[in-house]
Amino acid sequence: MMKTLRPLLWLGMLAALAACHSRSHNVEGVAEGDTLRLHYAKLLTITTAGETTLVSIRDPWDSTRTLHRYQLVPRTAETPAAQEGYTLVRTPLERVGAYSSVHCALLDELGRAEAVAGVCEPEYINLPYVQEGVKSGRIANLGNGMDPNLERIIELKPDALMPSPFEHSGGYGRLERLGIPLIECADYMEQSPLGRAEWMRFYGRLVGCGELADSLFNAISSRYNALCAMAARTRQQPLVVSELPQNGKWYVAGGRSTMGRLYEDAGGKYAFADIQSAGSVTLSVEHVIEKAVDAQVWIVKHHGPIDRAQLEADNPSLQLLKAQMWLCDTSQKKYYEETPFHPDGLLENLISIFHPEMGIKAERRYFQPEDSLRVPLFRRRKR
Repeated sequence: MMKTLRPLLWLGMLAALAACHSRSHNVEGVAEGDTLRLHYAKLLTITTAGETTLVSIRDPWDSTRTLHRYQLVPRTAETPAAQEGYTLVRTPLERVGAYSSVHCALLDELGRAEAVAGVCEPEYINLPYVQEGVKSGRIANLGNGMDPNLERIIELKPDALMPSPFEHSGGYGRLERLGIPLIECADYMEQSPLGRAEWMRFYGRLVGCGELADSLFNAISSRYNALCAMAARTRQQPLVVSELPQNGKWYVAGGRSTMGRLYEDAGGKYAFADIQSAGSVTLSVEHVIEKAVDAQVWIVKHHGPIDRAQLEADNPSLQLLKAQMWLCDTSQKKYYEETPFHPDGLLENLISIFHPEMGIKAERRYFQPEDSLRVPLFRRRKR
C-alpha cells in the first residue's frame, strides 16, 4: 500500500508544473467571484474575482477579528486602487524577504527559490540554496526575525516580507511604515496538520504557482488521510510525551496544536491532549513528569548533539521517565524545513515509531531511537 501512495505526490506536481507561472488565479471548479473551497485551513478565506484574488486571514487569537486582508493583482494588470482594508500585492512576487526556513523550503519546492532575496537568521536555515545564496551575497541576511535589520530591508527593496505574527507582539513597528506588504504567516496557528499545509495554496498564488500548489496539496492530503486510516486500525495507543525542559520549564504542544493532532492521528495517546491550546504551553517539570511517568514514547527535537546522561544529571527527576527516547537533530535533519507542509512524511515516521508491528518503513525518517546513535554523543542509560 505504501508503494501505491508514493507516486501520488509526483504525479500531482508534474500535472501542474506547466501552470506554475500562469497569470490566471482561477482554480479548477471555482467560478470567478467564488470563494475557493479550503478543506482544512480554518484561518484562511480565498476568493477569486477575474484576475484579482482576495485573501482574508482570521485572527488566530480572537475569532471575532481579522488579522489581515490582501488583494492580489497580477503584475501585468493595470494597477488598481487597493480596496479599503486590503493590502495590495502585485503577483507573482519576485523579491521576497522570508523570515522562516519553512517558507524558504516551500518556495524552493514550488520552483521559486530565486524569489527569496533575503532571509532572517540564515544560520538556522538548513537549505543549501539559502546558505550558498547568503555566502555569495545573492540573498541578504536580514538579521534577527524578531527585530530585523531595517536598513538592509530598505536596501533590498523586496516586493513583500513574510513574518510570522505572535499574540501581543505589538505589531511590526517601523516596518509597517515602509509600505512593503507584510504577508503574515499565521499558518503555524492552524489546529490540524493538513490545515497548516493547506496554506501552501495561498503562498503558491503569491508566487504565480497556484495550480501547482493545489496539486501538491491534494497529493499530500490524500496520502495523509490514507496513513490515518491505517493507524486507526491499531488497537494499542502508546502514551507519548515530547520535548525537553529548558531553564526549569517544559514547553509542550497543546492538545489542539498540529503536533497534538499528529500524535493522535498516528495512533498515539498524547499525555497533554487535554490542554485546550493550539500553541505551546509552559508547564513545570514536576507536572510533566507526573503526567508522563508511564509514557512509552518520548519524542525530542534538538539542535546539535545532546547526552541523556547529562540531561538526567542536570534534571534528576528525568530519571523517572522510562520511555524510549526518539531524537531528531534539527541541525542534521530538515525537520523544520519539510514537516509543516509535508505532514504526511512526519505522520508516517510517527506511525512507524508508535506501531512497529505495522512494518511501515518511513521514507522520511526524522526521529531515531537513542540507542541507535553512536556514543559518546548519546550514552545508553543504565537501568
